[in-house]
Amino acid sequence: MQRKGNGIRRESQVKDQISVGIDMGGSLWATAVQDWETGKMSYYGLKNQDNQSKEVRAFELVSDLLQSGKRVDVFYEAGRYGYWPARKLIALGANVHILPINKLKVVMSGKTIKTDKLDAKFLGGLHPSDHIPTVYIPTLKEEGRRDAEREWDRIKTSIGRVNSQMIALIERTALPGFESHQTSIEWRKAISRWSKLPEWKECPELLLLRLPNLIAELELFEKELTDWKQIIQNFLERDEEAAQTTDNEDSTSATVRKLQQFKGVGDRLSRHLPWEIGDFRRFASGKQFAAFFGLTPCPYSSGTMRRDQGISKAGRKRLRKMAVECAWLWYRWQKNSHLVKKWEDRLEQKGRIRRTAIVALARQLMVALWRYVVKGETIEGAIINKPIEA
Repeated sequence: MQRKGNGIRRESQVKDQISVGIDMGGSLWATAVQDWETGKMSYYGLKNQDNQSKEVRAFELVSDLLQSGKRVDVFYEAGRYGYWPARKLIALGANVHILPINKLKVVMSGKTIKTDKLDAKFLGGLHPSDHIPTVYIPTLKEEGRRDAEREWDRIKTSIGRVNSQMIALIERTALPGFESHQTSIEWRKAISRWSKLPEWKECPELLLLRLPNLIAELELFEKELTDWKQIIQNFLERDEEAAQTTDNEDSTSATVRKLQQFKGVGDRLSRHLPWEIGDFRRFASGKQFAAFFGLTPCPYSSGTMRRDQGISKAGRKRLRKMAVECAWLWYRWQKNSHLVKKWEDRLEQKGRIRRTAIVALARQLMVALWRYVVKGETIEGAIINKPIEA
């Protein structure tokens, strides 16, 4: 990746402009400041010093730059520190741009030495007119909703992991076992039955002692899931109450209700999409919305050569899987919709044709849902089970 600075010509640069690049490490915030009027770049290696954290020192540096009356744009890469530095810098009056690491390759190429200082100087050499792709900075509420969905996924994954471990242990024995995941109650009942079988005495003693530990772990995760369901429900009710106020600008609750209308979408999907993504209105078009899922085609074209590289797979894998799951449910419950009829022949086949078709359906469904939520455009042939009360 190129670390020699940005060579893009900037005819639209303004004199009252300062760019600040921060490479945020664990013990060092390497900071470069570019004054576009003088053309001078300064470097600061900010560490914890004199009972003052590196974070505070960076914020004070930006605050001092703002005192000059110039516009200050701060660039840093998405990573371990998340969004709180951005919110702090915005509160000070700076313009913040968080750069996705996987997209920096668009403007960085070649091979050279990498250091924190060079990274900071590259970031400091960026200009708002460069149109660098940036990460959306969610509000505190939006970030909290993301955490709610990701905690749900973590608990569900843990429940599946423990179940798989117990099934694998039983498969090493002559006991009947299970072919699918079970609740902790079912596991306790099964062990009670199996302990009376002659095969029980043929099992390794320490293997059998592992089962109660795993069941106890499963019970813990099941309790966490029950508690988390209630927490999510409380937040849903809170969002509904806030939506009734006249000064409410948060459209999440309205988006959830709109998605819940459609047969096959369900409470889980209708909540997960807006809670994970945030405000649908931040996307300029349905194509941009589908691109957020990594579902858009990724063509390769050079001269007379044309090659399809599949979908981009940008963004979170879990979100993309959720979009494909939504497409399968739509295919099952919305047979009369225009989207399903368009791909029905291919979806009835097997293999790669079927997989390609469901991804295409998922992409077009996400576009259609965006248009319905944001622009109010109906989805042709879609069945609505829960119409919104006027």
